[in-house]
Amino acid sequence: MWILCLAAILFLALGFTQDGINLDSTTYSVVARNMAEHNNWFSPSYTAFYHPQFAEHPPLVMWAQALFFLLFGASDSTARLFGALCTIGSVIFVYLLGKEIKGKALGFIAGLVLLMTYNFMQQGNSTLLDVPMTCFILIALWGMARLEKGTASAAVCVATGLALSGAFLSKGLVSAPVWIALIFTTLFLRRDWLKMNRFWLIPVTAMAVIALYLFMDLLYANGRFTTHYFVTQVWSRFLGESPEVSTRWYEFTYRFVKLYLPFVILLPVGLYMTFRRSLRLLYPTMITLLFYFLFYSTAAKLYYHYFCPAYALAAVFVALPIAQLVSSRALRLISVWFSVIWLALVITVTVADVRIHEIRGRAVYSLTEPMQQFLSDKTSRQGLMVSPGQPAWDYVAKTAWYWRSDIKQTPYASRALRSLRADESFSYILVKKSNAEAIRELVDSGLVEVIHNDVLAVYTRADL
Repeated sequence: MWILCLAAILFLALGFTQDGINLDSTTYSVVARNMAEHNNWFSPSYTAFYHPQFAEHPPLVMWAQALFFLLFGASDSTARLFGALCTIGSVIFVYLLGKEIKGKALGFIAGLVLLMTYNFMQQGNSTLLDVPMTCFILIALWGMARLEKGTASAAVCVATGLALSGAFLSKGLVSAPVWIALIFTTLFLRRDWLKMNRFWLIPVTAMAVIALYLFMDLLYANGRFTTHYFVTQVWSRFLGESPEVSTRWYEFTYRFVKLYLPFVILLPVGLYMTFRRSLRLLYPTMITLLFYFLFYSTAAKLYYHYFCPAYALAAVFVALPIAQLVSSRALRLISVWFSVIWLALVITVTVADVRIHEIRGRAVYSLTEPMQQFLSDKTSRQGLMVSPGQPAWDYVAKTAWYWRSDIKQTPYASRALRSLRADESFSYILVKKSNAEAIRELVDSGLVEVIHNDVLAVYTRADL
């Protein structure tokens, strides 16, 4: 376990101090920074113009980020801290789950599979919600395996309940498969659990924590999260007739297979062995995995980070046929050689100065220093952006995070001009250089360009 833990830390360290985090990461980081700076823990905000009351997701991950910001300041590195810890936790609990089911060989091979699943590790070194949710799911499944073996103490049952509530408070309804696994296992596979007093610590703890949060939401935010998330997000998107639902099961399967090679070929073998050998300890994990395949077959879109729980849950089944061939002596040799090769790769990547993280939103990021100087003497840091069509969410997030400037998007340069002249709360207009018509209109109206790069240009009034 320590070898796996060290390997995870080394991988995450390669990109920990690199700049640039993606769109969703930047969004949650802005919300977390606002929490820390404005002390609005139960009614967080995103920007002045978009989601001034942010209730799109539960707040647990952003709470954790905000605490790190309070302790160490807000930066790309500190924004990654909680995700990195949950990545390490996921690797550890994949090992512990495998060990609980069939010994150290299964645990170690499962941990290796997850470590070598690049997309999981890459997403883990971010502020996305999926890896923390995955970590809590793995803790809950480990607790269920302990309960199945009859080795779960009251403390383990409480930890399992806390993990279930943590999964929900990380990404809401997306954590449903692990809850379904608990319910299905209890009602159809292990009804004797209902007669065990310590079993009831799991649902009681989980529901009590969630109920406490909803009560605090009602008390401090007038039930904003409860109303918005459950009515707008859950009902309209998942239970109503949302036009966004377009993904099909085969699209998810295709992308999962494509991203998970070469391990995916062993997944059906592991699932078959689970049935064939009646590995009851793995049934909750299998149910959770299969429901994630079903769950994401109705997702509006398939982003890479959606696959994180599927990667982690599949690792145990992929490792199952391999673990049958590994003896105790072979396991020691594998662990030694893995450590040597992994460390050599880390040294090579470090010496070669390979970027683990591509800078996301490079155009915005490269203007951070001049924009900070430009806005330092302005009465307002807010700006306007000429953006025809749908809102350019990437620019909203990146300007808020890197420039500490909230932008309001408008489709026409003329409308942006009127707002800049009539409203003193705006200091500049941002426009893409490819939008030649808008630039010509701004220049003809007497605005001056103050900052630019190959992609973006910033204009303001001459008297500002």
